[in-house]
Amino acid sequence: MRAAPLRFLNAAFWPLTIWSSLTHLEEHAADDYVERTSPIVASAIAFWVCLIALLVLANPVATSIGAVLEDGSEAIAVVRRSAGSIVGVLQVFTPVIYAFGLWLFTARDEAYPR
Repeated sequence: MRAAPLRFLNAAFWPLTIWSSLTHLEEHAADDYVERTSPIVASAIAFWVCLIALLVLANPVATSIGAVLEDGSEAIAVVRRSAGSIVGVLQVFTPVIYAFGLWLFTARDEAYPR
């Protein structure tokens, strides 16, 4: 049994630590370990996709637009565009997926201690 702080850190960083638990699948081929690990892996993939999308889309893109006016002078404008409402959706779903994966990870860790 591992110490409580180490178990907590392992559970808190479940999107990273779940990948190392995939090396134990052949040890548990006949029991419920594989069935309990698959949803956690799917949650980890969904979490990373949402987190990366949130980081990319939350930063507005600055576009420089230039034009030459009739009198020969140049006009340059900088327009900032954001992804809109998808950022709000990602801000809700990313922590929800994290909490759901944390719950799945701790439930599996309690049922199948190493």
